[in-house]
Amino acid sequence: FLNSNSSSEGQFGAIVRPVEALTNAAAITRTLSVDESGKLFTLSLAAVDNNIALTLPPAASSAGVFFDFCVLANTDDDADFILTTGLDATDLYGYIVAGAADSTIHDVDGESKVTLDGSVSQATEGTRMNVVCDGVNWHLSGYVPVAIGTDVIVGAAGA
Repeated sequence: FLNSNSSSEGQFGAIVRPVEALTNAAAITRTLSVDESGKLFTLSLAAVDNNIALTLPPAASSAGVFFDFCVLANTDDDADFILTTGLDATDLYGYIVAGAADSTIHDVDGESKVTLDGSVSQATEGTRMNVVCDGVNWHLSGYVPVAIGTDVIVGAAGA
């Protein structure tokens, strides 16, 4: 709401989400907190042999919590990004679209862990994963630029 003496320039501040850069210069194993909800994690998996493994907060206390992950550079062939619920009884549901050539969908249906597997393909720059919690499970959506038939996203029932 502006009056005749107001200018919209600088009137309203832009909403910018917090961003945290994670690199695999050393292996990272970390549990995310509810307080980090809304954060965008940028990932670099270019270093040799080191994984980034993140555990989501407990679903029961995380209704409405969400995180986004974007891969900024191609992955080393022995580096993975691992996202887990931390509990076998808490699942991820959703999909990852493989966009190269003709798009295909990798369904994630009741898995407690997903891995972006660098040994399958290193062409992962542009990969994106988004998760949101409903208080019982986590819901996943995303995109990976790897060619169809190359299953770079690996799911597991066990956390």
